[in-house]
Amino acid sequence: MKVAMIANTDHNLNSGVSGTRLAIADALRNLGVHVDTYFMDDLKVFQGGILDKLIFPWRLASKRSKWRAYDVLDIASGDSWVLSYFHKRPAIVASSHGLEHLAHEEVLEENRLGHLKLSNKYFVYWGGYRIWEVSQSIKRADYSIVLNSQDEGFVQHQLDKDLRQVKAVFNGIPDYLLNPPLDEMGMENTSVIRIAQVGSYIHRKGIMYSTQALGEILARYPNVEVAFMGTGCEEERVLSDFDAEVRHRVTVIRSYSHRDLPNLLKGYHIKLFPTLSEGFGKTLIECMACGLAPVTTDTAGPGDIVTDGEDGLLIPKRSVAHMVLALEKLINHPELLTKLRYNAYHTAQSFTWDNAARARLACYQMAVNYRAQPAQTYGGKRDNHECAIDRNGMD
Repeated sequence: MKVAMIANTDHNLNSGVSGTRLAIADALRNLGVHVDTYFMDDLKVFQGGILDKLIFPWRLASKRSKWRAYDVLDIASGDSWVLSYFHKRPAIVASSHGLEHLAHEEVLEENRLGHLKLSNKYFVYWGGYRIWEVSQSIKRADYSIVLNSQDEGFVQHQLDKDLRQVKAVFNGIPDYLLNPPLDEMGMENTSVIRIAQVGSYIHRKGIMYSTQALGEILARYPNVEVAFMGTGCEEERVLSDFDAEVRHRVTVIRSYSHRDLPNLLKGYHIKLFPTLSEGFGKTLIECMACGLAPVTTDTAGPGDIVTDGEDGLLIPKRSVAHMVLALEKLINHPELLTKLRYNAYHTAQSFTWDNAARARLACYQMAVNYRAQPAQTYGGKRDNHECAIDRNGMD
């Protein structure tokens, strides 16, 4: 099978979407699949900004003679809708890296609460036209891949996608994060409890709520230390959200080499993941693989990963009170913290890129099979009896 993986982001191994797609591409190649990757760098006309994003679907369609050399076009997010109108084309798989519709709902809620101010441009493009593009791309694709069960249900019920044409496929984590040697996890003789929040210091990641909760924890428990890793912003920006009395127990690491993450997390016990919207939760799994017990909001991706009380604690979004209670529960009950750390470590071991690639490859084959069937209705949508695909082949 020959696959083109396409995304309207720049080629960057350390970024979310492109880094994920590069990892998937490598894992697919290890299975014998021919994979070529194409990013904004390869297809942009201008400087790669909003104008290039607007014309990206049309750029893909203009290259349709190039795409005919492939069996499958795996196109990220909402950029396949123009190309889908052409009859002579390969099977199209629309891949979501976190469904924009659900993220948009959280943005609107934050705006309603007065926590986030939105520009007119947001409503015109990100909250308007872009949502429409994603909907059209998913509806018209031969197959759709999403990252979690909530997104899968939304695509089926809100976007009217046949359940045989959509599948939730988890991402993976690098081999160097799998089965790392771990120090003794027992907490009985541990005098300092360390909490790590890994990821960008941005509103969507829940920093407004976590800084309040962590501020309370630091004030109550002098034996607790906190680190923010991969913030993407200056130390002063983070420290300004904490009272001067506790700032000496807050560490800020603006950026790090991904391979250094296991070493950075040594000596840390709890992973705080207060995200408001998440397709998967890459840093959540990565920290679990390093033996940290997660306290995470019950958002779409983390809700599929963590089993409350078994390998982590799930809390409601936006609840500072629940966040504080969950952290206190682990601080004050070392036996529970030990249990969750062990179980989180073992849960994370199944999230390999090999598993992710095998599941995705099965979806590609479904897309090819579907594409090979004769269209019965306008827009390439088949009647149900013409799409007799065995659901068991997807699981």
